[in-house]
Amino acid sequence: MKFMTPLPIDNLIKLAQTALETDDFPSAHKHLLEVLKQDRGCAEAFFLLAMIPLSTGNIDKAIELINRAIKISPDNSKYIVYLAKCFTLKGDVTNGLLWAERLYNVTLTSAILYDTLGVVFSRIGLHEKAKEKFSQAIHLDDYQASFYFNLASSLKYLGDFNGARNAYEKSISLEPNFCKAHTALTSLGGITQENNHITRLVQLRENANNHEDFLYLSHALATEYEALNDYTKAFTALDKAKKRRIKEVNYDFSEDEKMFSAIKETFSTPELQFQPGHHSDQAIFVVGMPRTGTTLVERILSGHHKVNSVGELHSFELLLKEAANLPHRKLNQKEDLLKAAQCDLTSVGEKYIKSTLAISGECEKFVDKLPLNILNVGFILKALPKSKIVCLERNPLDTIVSNYRQIFSLNYDYCYYSNDLTSTAKFYAHFIELMKFWQKQFPDNFMITNYEKLVNDPEHEAKKIMKFCQLDWQKQCLNIQTNPSPVSTASAVQVRQPISNKSIGNWKKYDFCLDEVKKIITL
Repeated sequence: MKFMTPLPIDNLIKLAQTALETDDFPSAHKHLLEVLKQDRGCAEAFFLLAMIPLSTGNIDKAIELINRAIKISPDNSKYIVYLAKCFTLKGDVTNGLLWAERLYNVTLTSAILYDTLGVVFSRIGLHEKAKEKFSQAIHLDDYQASFYFNLASSLKYLGDFNGARNAYEKSISLEPNFCKAHTALTSLGGITQENNHITRLVQLRENANNHEDFLYLSHALATEYEALNDYTKAFTALDKAKKRRIKEVNYDFSEDEKMFSAIKETFSTPELQFQPGHHSDQAIFVVGMPRTGTTLVERILSGHHKVNSVGELHSFELLLKEAANLPHRKLNQKEDLLKAAQCDLTSVGEKYIKSTLAISGECEKFVDKLPLNILNVGFILKALPKSKIVCLERNPLDTIVSNYRQIFSLNYDYCYYSNDLTSTAKFYAHFIELMKFWQKQFPDNFMITNYEKLVNDPEHEAKKIMKFCQLDWQKQCLNIQTNPSPVSTASAVQVRQPISNKSIGNWKKYDFCLDEVKKIITL
């Protein structure tokens, strides 16, 4: 009987790499297990095995396998970069930064490693460091459109809009069909009758070969049409793309309606027993519907010398799900909410505070500005009963139109409502009910701030916010345009300017398409 001679390890590694490039995970897995049969000390096999769960969203398994690779080869930069990446994907910014910092002053031989390290720093909110790594990636390979796109994004967040514009244009010159870059470029403004990109955007959209590209280009077109005061064309461009998108994600508002009801029912259950919670009073959460002034409040607060911003962290909910052993992407079922309520929330609060230390530093207070943490307020205030939560409310029509006009992360299913005007209106109505519910439940820790009052009388309203957050008044907090910290939200351009009320009433430009919306919000 003849036995086949096993393929050499180098050949099997190459076969596994090829399989991974085409998402043929079963073949990659088979080849890598064969490698480990021949050599249990092959670090590269463990690393490549980690790419399988990383690709399918099993971050914990990927971390476990990369750690095995690092144990064999402790100084391998590639393994360290990807471990840092995995921790940041998981929301563990402390460990992400710990591993990323090991390589900050190390000379890397691969442009893709510099770029990946830059993405890690960017996810953590350290955009100066991210900018440096993206620049180093470009120095090694200046033909990759994605490197310029990543650099442009960090430059935008840092307030270097001219630099960002040049980098986005360079990205587009290298890859003319890079639709996200076109959308990002238009977000910088400066669109005029003489200087716009409408012709090329129309042509690109006509040739878009997938729904995602069509959506990005439609948002870019809408932004440019709006800049030219052609609101009918702006709405038409959005409407066509949003209708495609809502079918693609199979969104039905009834699921969000159940989520809002389940949250209120859970925290109205009198027999539910909670632990005392973690003692820290560092955290200030700024919440609300997106596009309602949450970034403005964050900039006012972080202008105080005792306050740092940690950006928009998803880590609280991730830690909550981990503690309750809930793998679901969206926390919207009552049985899951009850399970989360019964987990060790004191430990969740402690882990959350520790997870922010890498960014918050030694400051007395920090601001976490994830708008839809409004859904997690009950858990936050049970886990961190001394924290403060500032909730923004804004004119309903301005809120609804602004959310509809915004393109959110395509995988962020909490914002799927924004693909439909009536769904956005219904979401707003339920948000208002939930906001009032939280204020009644937690009157000492939950404050409602009105956007219109804030921009019309900034000092008066800002003083109330500071008093609520137990901070003394400092007049420089109103000078948001001089606040040097990065802004990685849709308001990155707007909040580099002085506080203004010019956004009030913007909904009137789209009044022609709001009849159904008005019926919903007057119920």
